[in-house]
Amino acid sequence: MIMLIETKKLRQLWLRRLVSADYEGLSSYLNGLSASSKKRFGPHLYEVASIEASYQQANSPMGYVAICTKTKDIVAYFIVLPGFLEKDALRFKSYDIELNPVTDCTFAPSVADSWQGEGLGGTMFSVIRHNLLTNGFQRVVLWGGVQADNLEALAFYEAQGFVRMGEFSRNGSNWDMMLTL
Repeated sequence: MIMLIETKKLRQLWLRRLVSADYEGLSSYLNGLSASSKKRFGPHLYEVASIEASYQQANSPMGYVAICTKTKDIVAYFIVLPGFLEKDALRFKSYDIELNPVTDCTFAPSVADSWQGEGLGGTMFSVIRHNLLTNGFQRVVLWGGVQADNLEALAFYEAQGFVRMGEFSRNGSNWDMMLTL
């Protein structure tokens, strides 16, 4: 899957699945995020070895990147894990929701600070949502929830159709959210 997409500011990007040749660029992208963005995104560490290890697991995630056509830099990274994290499943169970390891998946997006607000996240998620449906997924949960004070992320998730399922405390107040595809 490789797709040319355009932002609201008419900047063009290639959207495609992450490949091992991207690990170095992905590490640079992640390490270049603002302190605020780094605080909110943590599915894996930002070093190449950690990224590589994440994608060599038995239940390996699916990574998606947006690459600027001019600079060739990664400017967004979305990760989808088939199934769920056990700690997330325990919280959802407390809301009387049983997660299914076959039809549910876990989602964590990030967009470079200088690219936020251009519609890139929504465009990427629309493509990924189609891919998830095609692969038999029925629901999407957020990886570790979303921090309640991250108003931009909450607005993004709600615009995509995610629903708040419950609140929990970990380094502040957080929301578990779910999307039924």
